[in-house]
Formats: sequence, C-alpha cells, structure tokens
Amino acid sequence: MIVKSFRLRLALMYLSVVVFIFSVFVVVLDLRYRKDLLETVDKDILRAAREETLRGSEQQPLSESAEIIKKLGDEYYEFVNRNGVVLMTNLGNEYRWPLNKDLASLAFNGVYRFETIKFRGGDYRLLYFPISADNILRIGEPLEDMHKAIGGLERLLLFFFPFVLGVSALVSWVLAGKSVDPVITIKSLAEEIRHGRLDRRIDIGLKGREIDDLVAVFNAMLDSIQHSVEARDRFTSDVSHEIRSPLTSLRGSIEVMLRKKRTSEEYEDLLRNNLSDIIRLSKIAENLLFFARADSHTLELRKRSVDVNEVLKGVVDSVSYEGLSLVEKYQDNVIMSADGDLLSQAFSNLITNAVKYTPQGGTVTVATEREEDAIKVTISDTGIGIPEDEIPHIFERFYRVDRERSRKTGGTGLGLAITYLIISAHNGRIMVKSKLNSGSSFIITFPIKTSQEGQQGQNVKDGTGAFSVSGGPT
Repeated sequence: MIVKSFRLRLALMYLSVVVFIFSVFVVVLDLRYRKDLLETVDKDILRAAREETLRGSEQQPLSESAEIIKKLGDEYYEFVNRNGVVLMTNLGNEYRWPLNKDLASLAFNGVYRFETIKFRGGDYRLLYFPISADNILRIGEPLEDMHKAIGGLERLLLFFFPFVLGVSALVSWVLAGKSVDPVITIKSLAEEIRHGRLDRRIDIGLKGREIDDLVAVFNAMLDSIQHSVEARDRFTSDVSHEIRSPLTSLRGSIEVMLRKKRTSEEYEDLLRNNLSDIIRLSKIAENLLFFARADSHTLELRKRSVDVNEVLKGVVDSVSYEGLSLVEKYQDNVIMSADGDLLSQAFSNLITNAVKYTPQGGTVTVATEREEDAIKVTISDTGIGIPEDEIPHIFERFYRVDRERSRKTGGTGLGLAITYLIISAHNGRIMVKSKLNSGSSFIITFPIKTSQEGQQGQNVKDGTGAFSVSGGPT
C-alpha cells in the first residue's frame, strides 16, 4: 500500500526509528543482563570451589575408590582424578556429569574454566577447578533462578512495548506535523498566488537552515515572478497604447475625409499622413517580432568576420543629420566575429537617437578603439542629455525619457531595448554617461575572443524591467 500523506510517511519513519532503537536497546539489555547474571553465578561457584578445596584439605585424604557427592544448597560438586575416576560422590553413577576432556586437561594444568551443560533436565553452570597435579574439582549450580530472572525482565519489556509504541506514534505524529508546517504554509501561499496574490511572501520565523534557505529561495522566486508579471502587464499595456495611437490616427483621418468629397490634394495629404502611421505600425511589428524571437531563444547570430568601422560607416551614410556636425574617428584593425546585420541595427538605433536628441548646431561623434583584448565603440552627442535617475531604465521596453517628444519624432521606446539585447548576445557591455543639457555617451565594449564565439541561436538577456544585469549600463 502506498502512503500518499507526507506527514504520515514522515511519522512512520520516525516511529520505525524509535522501534528499531527500542529493539536494539532490548536486545543489548537482555544480553547484558544475561552476562551479568552469569558472571554472578560464576563468582558464586568459584567461591564455593575455593571453600570446598579448603574443606577437603582438612578432611581425610582422597581415596581413589571412594565415591562421595555432597550437596550444599544448589551447589553440586565432585572430585575427579586424571583417569576420570570420581573420588568423592554420594550418588549413583546415573547422576554423573559428562566430562569435558579439554576443560579437564586445562584444570589439571592449573587453569580453571566454566561451561554450561544439560543435566537432569535443566541447565547447569559447571566449573573445572584445579586442586593438585592429579586431582580437580567439578562444581556446578543450576541456572533455573537465572532463567526466571531473565524471563521476568523479558515479560516486563514486553508489557511496556505497547505503551512505548503508542507514545512513540503520538510523538512521531506531532513531530511530523511540526516538520511539514512550513510546507503547508508554502502550499497555502502558493494557492493564494495562483489566485493573483503576487504580493504575498512567506514569513514563518527561523525553522532551521534548510527550511530558511527554502523560504528565501521561494520568496526570491516570488519576487522574480511578480517582477515578470508586472513587466508583462506593462509591456502589454505599452504595446496596446503604441498600436492604438497610430490606428486611432488612421481611423480618425479617414473618417473625416469620408464625410464629404475632397480634392485630390487633400487625399494626397491624407495618404501621406497615413503612410507615416503605417510605417510606425510596421516598425512596432518588426520590433515585437524581434523580442518574440529573443524571448523564445530563437534569435540566431549569423556570425562572420566583421569590420566594425565598415558597419558604422554604413549606418552613418544612411542617417540624415542636416544641421549637425557628425565626426567619425576610426582606429584600424577593429575586426570581430559578429552578426553584421544585428550590429548595424544596434548602432543605427544609437546614432539615430543621438541625431534625434541633439539640437541644431550640435555634434555627434562616432569613434572606435582597439584595446588589448576588446573593441570599444563610442557614440556621443552634445544633445539634451538624460537625467541621472532615468539612466538605469532606458533599456527597458517602451521606456522613454520624454514620451511626448518621442511620439512627435516617431519613437516607440523599443530601440534601446533591442540594442541592449543585440550587444548582450555578442557578449558585449554597454555603459552610459550623460549630463542633462550637455550630452550623452554610449560606450560599447566587445571582447575580441569569447568562449561562445561562433555559436548559433544563442540566448540573449531580456532588458525588460528595472535594469539590474551585471555588466550592463551604469
């Protein structure tokens, strides 16, 4: 039968241990009690042997033909010579003890020994005791009293066994309940969490290192789940808002135009305005597809040898920076193994932002530098800058420092999050330095040789939520 209750199984294990210990205790006690009683009997027999030896020396010399047995209390004894002839006995031959030749030989050589024998239907403890070179004394005592004492002890232990079993079962059940209390608490909390109470945490006090560690891990897991759910909800809300805005604009403008006949110029203006909204929706869809691939760990890096300078030059050539100075400072030999298309996308997001948030007459600088074991790319501007408390959040999805300005410039709040994912996928690090109204610098560092170089389908880090990833922006 399979016991499904963990508390019951734990109680049965406790009870099994107690029963095992009690059984071992009973066996050891029984053996020890037997040994102590036997040692007491042996001491009594040895003392009687010595007394009879002294008594025999005061009486007449032993005659080889005499047969005399003396009984004093429960002690029986006889004198035997080397030939096995009983020298003193007062009983017939039918009561003669069996002779152990090995023990008799030791006794004739001055060494006394004990043995247990069956005699007249009972157990006797028999001593072979040396008297002289030619004579020994065999003296014995029945073990009936010892067996009665042992039987009494065994009956007493057997009488207390049900009591011990019952008490042990009760204590085991209580201890098992105490042991599973934290598990029951965690289960109850998990039920609440399943119904949406993500703010709950376990607080059961100090229950031991193992339970405390489990509670700490469980609470940390709840923090992570709550953070992920909040990030998901925020992400869903932001996506809905970002999509709803251009769709509302498209619907409103079309409904207005359909209220009456319009000129061809008005229809052309409508299509031009609608095109910008459609481009924005398309960009959002592409970015969401990128995140879906990244989150499902299916983002592939098609790595090859890439000249970082050439990638940056291609991006600069595609960006319109009218009214700004764009300075390029490239160092030779900045070649790395990378996905050129994804790098181009990441650099494009950074350079476009730098141009977008730099006032007329400002400067945007793109520079590369080859270090001993890394390639450094710096994209800086003299723009509006980023408040210090906003910097840790700029790589979150849909996060924008100036939401109103971002909408006017067509921003979706996804570019920097994508940039962070791409750089992380290449084992790179990105650091941000910024001062409000003075400009910003994005410093990207790529290791030239990495243990993951050349792998396909790498997992990338998610930039959702509060930024706390080691090696990320500061």
